[in-house]
Amino acid sequence: MLTISPGYADDILTIVVSGRVSHQDIASQLIPAIEAKLQDHACIRLWYEFSPEFVGISVGALWDDAWLSLFHLSDFARVVMIADTESMGPMVNALALILPCPVKVFSVSERQQAQIWLDQVEVVEV
Repeated sequence: MLTISPGYADDILTIVVSGRVSHQDIASQLIPAIEAKLQDHACIRLWYEFSPEFVGISVGALWDDAWLSLFHLSDFARVVMIADTESMGPMVNALALILPCPVKVFSVSERQQAQIWLDQVEVVEV
């Protein structure tokens, strides 16, 4: 399941991931949210946060995410992933590999460092 909300800056999209992420989550929530942000910005930044309730992602959702990354190859400036790195580090790092921009994984306790890193990008307005 995905929960989408505006980020702390206008060009940031915050995605909280919990439960099992499905194809429907990507198609009905994530893609429209990204495309809406891209109407106002040439590039956006993403904040992906994996809650402790996250249990997995379907193969269909992984496929959708890969296609989304290819379709929006130059539309992402940076992506932060917040996760319990001890239990989810390898899976989150694998997801980060399919994104076509700088991606950095932070632990839950490193939120402030994540925000600082995400803000170290030149933002281009449309």
